[in-house]
Amino acid sequence: MVQSFVKKKFIPTFENGRSPKLLYVCKAEADHTKLPCVMHVHQDRLEILYIRQGRGIHTIGGRQYHTKQGDVLIYNSGVIHDERTNPEAEMSVYSCGISDLKLEGMRENCLLPDGASPVLFSDAFSQDIENLFCMMYSQICSENAGAEEISHHLLQALIVMLVKQINRSIDMEEDKEVILGERIRRYIDDHYSENHTLESISETLNISLSYLCHIFKETTGYAPMQYIMRRRIGEAQSLLINTQYSATQIASMVGYNNSNYFNTIFTRIVGMSPIKYRKCWVDQNSPKRISSIDINEIVFSKN
Repeated sequence: MVQSFVKKKFIPTFENGRSPKLLYVCKAEADHTKLPCVMHVHQDRLEILYIRQGRGIHTIGGRQYHTKQGDVLIYNSGVIHDERTNPEAEMSVYSCGISDLKLEGMRENCLLPDGASPVLFSDAFSQDIENLFCMMYSQICSENAGAEEISHHLLQALIVMLVKQINRSIDMEEDKEVILGERIRRYIDDHYSENHTLESISETLNISLSYLCHIFKETTGYAPMQYIMRRRIGEAQSLLINTQYSATQIASMVGYNNSNYFNTIFTRIVGMSPIKYRKCWVDQNSPKRISSIDINEIVFSKN
């Protein structure tokens, strides 16, 4: 028999003993991730996504990442993200939504400091991460006595493990072009629903048109107008799922005065019309959806 003893005291990860709350756990298979979850943002929670199989193309905070099995993706509250599977490798994922997270020196519902990579290449500990997600999902599905409390403690273990990994792997990016690309992206994110042209954006930001397009494409993976289009459609997806506004009203809210054109763009990007999309996710006696990946197969905590 070999015994291992706790060797030293630890400093609690959560500020003032405040525990995070698990909102939901999701297990999405490849057939669920085929539909893209276009640019959207959550102000009230943090999301953590683990890629179980396959590969994806994720845009997080304006930067594009080619993700693979074993990667962990972290969406801080307020960070815009875009999710789609790599057509050459179907993707299946676990994800969870978290509220009431407060770490020392960080904004509420944020796990990453500003500038840190939102993708953790977790080869060394990916099996532990997957096991924690699997146990959380199984507990919430089971509805057994104590399932919520068990899931709560599993979530704490997941967060502590990720915090330690983040602290080891932070790579702050101070490149001038990255900073400029971030400035352009923030402006577009704040004004995406307005009637802008490339010329008006470059004039407002006092950047030459060609340089603006070059820097933005380098940092985000999208041309500026393509980014605006995806940002609008991503917001439309959220509104279709979470509100009762008509498709025409939503078109206007996200910046399209012509509802027919909105329908065409939405169908081209998402793969189905706005009305069909709403029926697909809302009208099948499902609970009201609250986010990106949770429009797939979502299980809510009862807390």
